[in-house]
Amino acid sequence: MKILFIRHGQTKNNAEQKWLGSTDVSLWQEGINALLKNKSKIDKYKPFDKLYSSPMKRCTETAKIYFDDMNYEVLNDLRERGFGKFEGMTYSELKDNPYYKEFIKSSWRSEVPSGEITNDFFNRVYNVYLSIIEDMKKNNLNYTAVVTHGGVIMTILDKYNSSEKVPFYDYLLPNGCGYLTEIIENNNLKIIEKILL
Repeated sequence: MKILFIRHGQTKNNAEQKWLGSTDVSLWQEGINALLKNKSKIDKYKPFDKLYSSPMKRCTETAKIYFDDMNYEVLNDLRERGFGKFEGMTYSELKDNPYYKEFIKSSWRSEVPSGEITNDFFNRVYNVYLSIIEDMKKNNLNYTAVVTHGGVIMTILDKYNSSEKVPFYDYLLPNGCGYLTEIIENNNLKIIEKILL
């Protein structure tokens, strides 16, 4: 079984290097243009049996652009982590914040003021990943695609990648890019290809 993970297209917040988690914003025009420009490169990874998406607008809009009007199943737990007081702030604005420094140093394992609790985030992401695999097995789906967020993809790969382990942040994808993965034993996966556009 294979899963194609796609990070949503660029938003204005992404372009401005602002933390964007639970804030539900649309793609901006530059992000839409980039997806349209690169759509033909993603086309070679079609067809697949089923498409899943985060409920957030930046993901559902990406799904509609990359995969035309293919029906997709929205999985609420594919949403990005809520970054609390970090939301909407730039990396440079936060660089001296002790909570932020610990958050980055700990690979997202420390708490964010007013943000989603760390264990809640990691557990919901692990569980939604396992639920996708279960759905694939139950319905004999050999190849699916998932449109979600950078933090969700990093979290899944950091735990389940059976290939050579790399630092957490090395899994971060540019907007609109993806990973083609294969599910192997014990629900682990191996990266077949990192798709950069």
